Amino acid sequence: MKKISLFVLCLFLIACSGKPSDRQIEQLVSDRMLSDGGAETYTISDFEKTNGLLKNEQLYIADIRYQLTFKTSFEELSEQVINTPSESPFETVGAGFKLMTMRMQYGDFKAGDAVTVEDRVQLIKTEQGWRLDDY
Repeated sequence: MKKISLFVLCLFLIACSGKPSDRQIEQLVSDRMLSDGGAETYTISDFEKTNGLLKNEQLYIADIRYQLTFKTSFEELSEQVINTPSESPFETVGAGFKLMTMRMQYGDFKAGDAVTVEDRVQLIKTEQGWRLDDY
């Protein structure tokens, strides 16, 4: 009986902790990274929260590390942007800026290349749960 009471108490304390779970952080980061064409470009693996800080009940900062493995090369992505007609010149310019940013971050990557990414993310607790914040 004591073991059951201790187990229930531990579950209650874990549920009442104000910070997001490691799994929630991984899901939020993965969802953001794989949106807007990311899922066709790379996969995410070996996700790890390396550190975290609960600033207050609504703000959590997490240091994270994960592996990006590219499904396609930078050259193939460039050709795709060049050869894809667009209705809006702003869309084309946006795609070009995205490519430049990727090249600055990851270099001239090839399909199958893997890089380890270390980052810091800020999460905000909303009425509908935790979400990533762009600070």
